[in-house]
Amino acid sequence: MAFIRVQKLKTDETGKIVSGTAAIIDVVYKPDTKYHAKQNVREKLGKVVELYGKRKGLFQSPTRGLVVYDADLDSFSLPLTKDELATQSIDDKVINTIFPATSVHTVIGDAYVLMEVMKSSGIWDVIKKAFNDRISQKRILCHLLHVILRDGSKITCDDFVAKSFVSYCVSEIPLASLKSDTNYFSSMGEDNSRVAFFSAYCGLMRKLNPDFGKGCFVDSTPLPNSIDSPFNALCLHGLSATSIQMRLVMILDEKTLLPIWYDIIPGNILDIRTLQTISKDVEVSLGVKINGYTLDAGYASKELITAFDLQEEWASIPEKKYLVRMPAKRGYPYKELYREMKEQFNQAKYSFVRGGHVYFGKAVTKNIFDIPVRCYVYVDKYNALKGNTDYMITHTEEYESLTNREKNWYQVKFGYFVLIANYFKTPAEALDDYFCRTNIETSFKTDKEYLKLLPLCKWSDLTVRGKILSDIIDSIIRQKLQEKRKGSMYSLTALIGKCQSLMCFHDKNTDTVYVEPANKQVKTCYDELGIAVPTKIDLKSYLAEFFR
Repeated sequence: MAFIRVQKLKTDETGKIVSGTAAIIDVVYKPDTKYHAKQNVREKLGKVVELYGKRKGLFQSPTRGLVVYDADLDSFSLPLTKDELATQSIDDKVINTIFPATSVHTVIGDAYVLMEVMKSSGIWDVIKKAFNDRISQKRILCHLLHVILRDGSKITCDDFVAKSFVSYCVSEIPLASLKSDTNYFSSMGEDNSRVAFFSAYCGLMRKLNPDFGKGCFVDSTPLPNSIDSPFNALCLHGLSATSIQMRLVMILDEKTLLPIWYDIIPGNILDIRTLQTISKDVEVSLGVKINGYTLDAGYASKELITAFDLQEEWASIPEKKYLVRMPAKRGYPYKELYREMKEQFNQAKYSFVRGGHVYFGKAVTKNIFDIPVRCYVYVDKYNALKGNTDYMITHTEEYESLTNREKNWYQVKFGYFVLIANYFKTPAEALDDYFCRTNIETSFKTDKEYLKLLPLCKWSDLTVRGKILSDIIDSIIRQKLQEKRKGSMYSLTALIGKCQSLMCFHDKNTDTVYVEPANKQVKTCYDELGIAVPTKIDLKSYLAEFFR
């Protein structure tokens, strides 16, 4: 049974609560203890606003916002807004403490730009369709703008909103409730949130491009962690040492590199059944049928290779196709292809340039597991030379002990790799296909560094999923902003920074936001994005249109 423990409660001369904190306490039966019971803190309720007896009260929770908790029902109300609080005869001083007035002058330049880009690109309509509750939309807006516009700084969401034009748009939300993102990520982590967003998003993209989703990349990223998740497993794929990890699987449209779906799978399972299950999930949930896969070496298996037929020479590329990096293990002709082609590595007719690197590339057909497959053999000559030089310097004695045959291998080892597929392309074209997969993480911040997911120590499985979905939405918005600023003289970081110099103030009597004169740099940024610098904003009309 749970009860409310109140600490350091203080009241004024009229009996109104001035200060005090509370927590939910669970009583657990412990037969081996002195009193046969133990009390555990389940959750901090935060500041006490009102108490309705000993087992119910109004609290300013650090994770849930302003809520009523009833210990008898063991349940919370939905977060209360400023208007709802005013109807409960709460003292104005208390209301003003919970919903403090924003600064006289606030930053508008960056937030206004991003909100206009979200609106004009259709992304905001997708979010409204997926999350139709107005308060939820405003919380999502706060967190999305915060992550994108803080641009690497450590400012918290509540502090960011307090000094921004956004504070005028979300006045119903207690700023203190934005400091913690646990509740936000928990709601975003629900499966219906993921399905609702991607359904709405794919619907928008199909209107713009009917072929969206017909061909896809599938990429997986290891997420080492110590959280309580049913998807954790001991493995070492993608890492230099064995660790407990789950895996993030991203599915993206092969033409635009825009996301279609994501999923969390056990860390030690990478096979054709995983692909088939995820593909079926996408087909049922979104109506998107995936026929093409570009994969890392962890997915290479006999089951994968035997599931696809090799394209007949001169025929069109099959719709059901795969491209995967060949692992250097038994059953694959990894070293055999090296020995077969090593005399040709310096022949000019097999050389091409990509991304500032010179590559050797040649394609041959080989049988793997008695199945004919197309093998694309490469040597990145820049990486091969650099890797061999570093090895010779750092392992001098070991290198000197090698045979000439082994030294010849080390000259290409650090740049040598093989791709296998069931279709015919030139080596340069096949490498472009594969490098599109490796560019997924940098294009979409699905990489672990940008997601800030590591180490996963204080996260639940639900909040991890919610953070991933939130970051995917952030990625899409950032890409829309990047598309708008193509050809700009400013980088995205510079653009955000320069727009932050545009300030505004709010006239509460007329509910009008007056924007201060913009300098030349701000005008240039706005002009490049095709957005007019506002002079004043009728807040009521603006919000009615934005959240319509």
